[in-house]
Amino acid sequence: MKLAIYIIFSLLPLYLLYLVALYFRAHVPFIATARRYVPIIFKEVQITSQTVLFDLGCGKGDFLFEAEKYRPKEIIGVELSPLHVWYARLKAKFIKSKITFVRQDFFTVNISRATMIYLFLVKPVLDKTWVKIRKECEPGTIVITLGDKIDGEKELKEIVLNPSNPKSSRIRVYQV
Repeated sequence: MKLAIYIIFSLLPLYLLYLVALYFRAHVPFIATARRYVPIIFKEVQITSQTVLFDLGCGKGDFLFEAEKYRPKEIIGVELSPLHVWYARLKAKFIKSKITFVRQDFFTVNISRATMIYLFLVKPVLDKTWVKIRKECEPGTIVITLGDKIDGEKELKEIVLNPSNPKSSRIRVYQV
């Protein structure tokens, strides 16, 4: 028992250092989407059997594992962090998930097959990603963002996640 506690407390600072290093590489902090948001998102944005869903910056894949319950045609998570991709692939194997996890900078991944893209990014990276999406994706592709707006674009929908809180997070839905 003492050894387990020692290992956990020894690894925690290393993991925090890893997250800091990852932030300086990707310019996006690791923050997972709250699972309670996913049903709200997919109540407003319908996944069909033809949906090809990409999550750019998927972390450990939590959003995608929840989205898989809605049975899209294909799910692809793209993440730069080797540790998070390793964890997501291990979990996918354990639960027999069909999600594909790609360890790559999402700015270098071909996203032209996407019919729906999920983004939970900081503003400067979100704006840069929107340029990539507009360039590579077909008209009609749905883009879901958690948090910031995409400058100069009109949302199809804006969903306040906690209406009783004026500073609540928002889901914004756009279309290419």
